[in-house]
Amino acid sequence: MRLYRSSKGQWVGTQRDAQRYFPRDWEETEVPVSKEYLIEFLNVHKVGAYSQSPPPQQPVMTAPDPEQIDPEAYSWVSWAYETLARGDKAEALKMLERGLSKQSNIYEGLATQVVKEIAARELIDDTK
Repeated sequence: MRLYRSSKGQWVGTQRDAQRYFPRDWEETEVPVSKEYLIEFLNVHKVGAYSQSPPPQQPVMTAPDPEQIDPEAYSWVSWAYETLARGDKAEALKMLERGLSKQSNIYEGLATQVVKEIAARELIDDTK
């Protein structure tokens, strides 16, 4: 029986999967088929073993507590939404940034991050 292993120690069962998931970064490995030798092989090569170091955790952004939202910031963001609905993208982005920067004392850097994300993902249609 054959298995396919990447240089990072990931395993797949078909050559097609190896080509798909590890392009030009895999090798074919002959695996014993008897239960006794297969178990020994899997243990020696740590197939399916978890790494000792935990994977890095992504920072999780939570919704702000409504009691902590600055009323002035809320007003700017609402106004930005209404301006965007009218089709003025540039002005809406300025208002959104201003409103979020008012709130930045609670969530530092959120204003810039949100504005950049909106621009990067082009969530606002430029055709208007």
